[in-house]
Amino acid sequence: MGELPMLGNLAWAPLPAIDSLEVLDRFNGVPKLGLFTAGGERQMFWRALGYVPDAFSIWIYVPLDAAGEQRLLGAESADLLAGLVFESRVDRYVTVGVASDYRLIFEREWLLPAGMSPVELLHEMLRFLNEALDLVLAQDLPPGRRELMRDASRAVKELAAAG
Repeated sequence: MGELPMLGNLAWAPLPAIDSLEVLDRFNGVPKLGLFTAGGERQMFWRALGYVPDAFSIWIYVPLDAAGEQRLLGAESADLLAGLVFESRVDRYVTVGVASDYRLIFEREWLLPAGMSPVELLHEMLRFLNEALDLVLAQDLPPGRRELMRDASRAVKELAAAG
């Protein structure tokens, strides 16, 4: 997998040195789906869940190989996530990020299981984030970071309970 998104960066431009950025879809002017290239590697970004309580959003970053790139070239705009995120034929490592006010505050690698429908994927992603944030909160964190992680954890738990 390429470079992991870095905390503090914009969710749709998650690395400090991006060679190119292509926005494929926006919501209220804010990028929510697109591609970026960094260090010669392409990744797709997708805001999986909109702005949850306290302006939190959840993002997925998918490294693209040649087959993934080819898949995107032939896809209709409504089907860009099919086969790469939803209903993938293979398990694939992705990064899940949580942003607050468009800036990444948390990221973890996740093995996205093959064959997941959109509803199943969101359920499993929220379960994964709940567990990951609980692990972070069990650590000795500086007070400001602890507050931010506690707020993110609360938002993710509310989403999981609603789903």
